[in-house]
Amino acid sequence: MNNQQRNELCHCGSGKKYKNCCMRKDEAQAQLSKQQYDVRRVIGPKTSPYMFWKRWSAACGRNEFGLVYDMLLPNGELAEKFRTAEDFFVNINEIGLPYESRWNLDKIKLNGTKCMFLCHRTDSEDKNADIICSLMTLQLTELGLRVENIQRAICKPTSDFILSFDIFGVSSAETEYLKKTKAGWTRPDLTDEATRFVAPEE
Repeated sequence: MNNQQRNELCHCGSGKKYKNCCMRKDEAQAQLSKQQYDVRRVIGPKTSPYMFWKRWSAACGRNEFGLVYDMLLPNGELAEKFRTAEDFFVNINEIGLPYESRWNLDKIKLNGTKCMFLCHRTDSEDKNADIICSLMTLQLTELGLRVENIQRAICKPTSDFILSFDIFGVSSAETEYLKKTKAGWTRPDLTDEATRFVAPEE
């Protein structure tokens, strides 16, 4: 076990302080060596999207980032960006993983073998604070759901703000419907004329 102090020269001989060199990598190795769960026992072909979110959140909350890394889609954008579990752990703050209890899972979109989680969080109780949104894109594989990519966006809480997949360029029937109704459109079957009672002829 490495007991090197943060401000000592790094043990690798780089001449840098430990905290600016190998500290995160050593922390990653120590953390990953504690992994207790095999992803195949946590996520299976029949695991529903919502249960995936719960198990993903539990692993993130326990700092089991080796298990979290195993939930990524092999050859997916995120796995390609961070080719090893150690690299993933070291750059965890850059990724900004969405998970309970810091994030709210707002919407799930299913389309064939693809699944999307739309989440949001606010970093302040101020109603005017920015809203941080996240889109997790998952693929259904023969082993179950795996995370392909995670995107983030920062939105302003304007009066007409709608939390929707459109924020990330994903078409949404919900947003189209809201735009139409805001412009005055009414479903024909809900108009007064359509719902007016007509007495049967005698």
